Amino acid sequence: MRFSDPIYLLLYVPALLWLFWFSRHIHGMPKPRRVLALTLRIIVIAFLVMALAGFQGVRSDKGVTTIFLLDRSASMTTALTDRAKAYIAASLRMKGPQDQAGLIVFGANPVIDTNVGSLQTLNPVYAMPDRSSTDIASAIRLSSAAFGSGTGKRIVLFTDGNETDGDALAAADAASSDHIEIDYLNPSDTTREAPEVVVQDLEMPGSATKGQPFVARVTANSNIATGGTLSLDRDGVPVSSVAVHLTPGANSLVISQIAPAPGFYRYRAVLTADRDTDTRNNVAMGFLAVRGKPKVLVLEGEPGTGRVLATALKAHDIDVVLAGPEALPSLPEDLQGYDSILLEDFNASLMTPQQMSMIASSVRDSGVGFGMIGGENSFLPGGYYQTPIADALPVDLDIRQRKSFPSTTIAIVMDTSGSMGVIEDGQQKVKIAAAAAAGAVNMMSPTDWVGVAGSTDDIAFVAPIQHPVDKSAISEEIGTLSVGGGGIYIRPSLEFADKALDACTTRVRHLILMSDGDDAEEQEGALDRAREMVSKKMTISVVAIGGGKDVGFLKQLAAVGHGSFYLALHANQLQRLFTRDESVMSRSAIEDGAFLPKVDPGDTVLQGLDLHSMPPLYAYDLSSDRPLSRIPMRTSKNDPLLAFWQYGLGTSLAFTSDAQPKWARRWIDWDGFSSFWAQAVRSTFRQMSNDQLQVTAHRQGAKGIVDITALKSDGTPINELAASVHVMNEDGVGQSVPISQEGPGRYVGSFDTSTENETGGVGSYIISVAEANGTGAPRITRTGFAVAYPPEFQATSPNTALLQQIASKTDGIATDQPFQAFRPDVHPRNSVRDLWPLLLLLSGLFFVVDIAVRRVVIPLAEVWYFVRNRIAVLRGTELSPVSDAPAPM
Repeated sequence: MRFSDPIYLLLYVPALLWLFWFSRHIHGMPKPRRVLALTLRIIVIAFLVMALAGFQGVRSDKGVTTIFLLDRSASMTTALTDRAKAYIAASLRMKGPQDQAGLIVFGANPVIDTNVGSLQTLNPVYAMPDRSSTDIASAIRLSSAAFGSGTGKRIVLFTDGNETDGDALAAADAASSDHIEIDYLNPSDTTREAPEVVVQDLEMPGSATKGQPFVARVTANSNIATGGTLSLDRDGVPVSSVAVHLTPGANSLVISQIAPAPGFYRYRAVLTADRDTDTRNNVAMGFLAVRGKPKVLVLEGEPGTGRVLATALKAHDIDVVLAGPEALPSLPEDLQGYDSILLEDFNASLMTPQQMSMIASSVRDSGVGFGMIGGENSFLPGGYYQTPIADALPVDLDIRQRKSFPSTTIAIVMDTSGSMGVIEDGQQKVKIAAAAAAGAVNMMSPTDWVGVAGSTDDIAFVAPIQHPVDKSAISEEIGTLSVGGGGIYIRPSLEFADKALDACTTRVRHLILMSDGDDAEEQEGALDRAREMVSKKMTISVVAIGGGKDVGFLKQLAAVGHGSFYLALHANQLQRLFTRDESVMSRSAIEDGAFLPKVDPGDTVLQGLDLHSMPPLYAYDLSSDRPLSRIPMRTSKNDPLLAFWQYGLGTSLAFTSDAQPKWARRWIDWDGFSSFWAQAVRSTFRQMSNDQLQVTAHRQGAKGIVDITALKSDGTPINELAASVHVMNEDGVGQSVPISQEGPGRYVGSFDTSTENETGGVGSYIISVAEANGTGAPRITRTGFAVAYPPEFQATSPNTALLQQIASKTDGIATDQPFQAFRPDVHPRNSVRDLWPLLLLLSGLFFVVDIAVRRVVIPLAEVWYFVRNRIAVLRGTELSPVSDAPAPM
């Protein structure tokens, strides 16, 4: 035994003195009871002091607990896996009676396959971790936490040692401090004899000018000498192919290129070797930004709506790509070739949520310019409320709280038939629709009225028509919508809404009817009911979910109801359609009427323009000021007309009137029209670096490494660089990367490319380095970086050196004999168990007995007499009550 805090044993000195005093002051008790009470008090105090001192039991460990760690990552060969399983099965047959075993499999994450103590024979291994990478460290940590006490502790590693995540040596240090031995099965016995070629990296300059020669350098590792062909393509188009010869080890392969027309390009190098086993690791990617005149993407919602704006920009030497929704890029890297992206009367329903996030992230994290020009399909009428695009705008679309509008009553009748139970984006369609309706409610003023009902076999309000004062409570009510049976019944739904709206007295009364485009029943009489509703100054808009046989009828119903028709091919479009329809029908988001803009003549974007000759505009989309935005032009009612602000690394603009022959029908004939738009759009362009920075990126395991060299024009290093690094992946998710100075003018940062899915971080990354410019808009240097394949496939041979280091840190060995898995510890150890809780319990029990002895008088004579008398009665005799009773104690 031992004590963890033996200093408390000194308490015995005052305890003994107190016990001596206690023994001298026990009165009124027979001697036997006095001795018993003193003895109990001594035991209680002894146990309490020993508990305070941390009493522990110590015994020698018996047996060994061995946890087998089996690597299931993609880099493990079948031969090594089979050897590992054979080793485990054989060692379990040699396990001693006091030995225990468990099995953990791992890849990017560890998973317990069989708990410690439950592994008796090797059954099929069903646990399947993420195979995209190898994290030995996390597997060691999980094993260390799984050990019990009383036995030796051993881990046996079955892995090729090609660690891609974590720090196995640090985990081994921690295991060593816990007296855990780590053995490993030598993977060198199964080194692949088959030839293997791996492309490690493609190095390219980050930027160039048109016609400038540059070199694409490919680094490839090979375990054999072989010939092959190195091919290079640019954005999927082959540009070069050369024959190469590889020697064992690292090879540097060079292809000379000429920078093409201005733009942002992705290059891909593919090495086809004459002798190779796994071709998945024979590719690498790089990026090149070619400088040239500015390039702008103008996205128009309807053909021709952006023609006037595009012509104006082209007149000022700006390269313009005018396109519709089909040209919207699907990858962030496709946006990097543009200096700015303009949405010209472009409805939000023409974009997916992912494309919205991609555009917003490209502005925020890589400095691409952005602008929205107004119209009936822009800003709030365009359905951009509470979207990522709205976050990037320099104006606020939440206008209902500050404006005075005619009170509106909106009834939303939603399809809750069986087809709405289909899962889309991980949720039932009815739940997505309910969330969209809740979003529409959030836009409404407390003076408005709103109600939401579900329509199927039964039509009923889940949120009765009410003022949207407590919007969260209404949203909870809407969230109770659930799928019923049958289809949506159109005529009964109109009758239900007609009755509800007829009881309302607001100026605007509007129905939004949502129906499955292929399951709209009871159409007979519906158009007549719609005409009757219109005669009562009600309007009807219809949202069809998905195409189908009933879409034509639903479109006709919306026309008869003097409303709008929307076709939502996906349920996730409903939010934008609902909010757009609500704002249009109440005319709450568009201000009609001619006005002359109020201007700030000192603003740089308006310099050089004849502001006195500026003609009127005829309408604009309503919006509110956003803090920190710059607003050089306002409407006659002081609403924002032209606004700018800095959104992350990028600049965005908003022009709330349009740029086409509608609201701006006199503006397009103004002499300053093209100059105004050229200056406004140029204000959104990112300021490119003055070539003081050279930025490169390369891959190191599961990390991307950013290397920055900062030099003045005379070659002097720039120290203490005030710059920030931003990385955006192809999903549009950005992150900041801290950098540290590693030498004169040299800065390095790293970011994690590993993911929780099976891709292993594969994909493209846009890297932007922003330098403070003193004007608010940073100078930006950008480049690209790509992970062409998971880091699992980078190695051509096992990393035995790492396994040797792990074993040496923990007194482990390279094992190849199954009996070694349960061999006795090299350094036998003792197990320590805390016994002080038991002593506390015992002291409590003895203290209760002590109180009973001192406070409770037990009539032993009477008890003794009663027992003897009962025995005598049973024998047919009876004791004398006096003579046979013993004297009391």
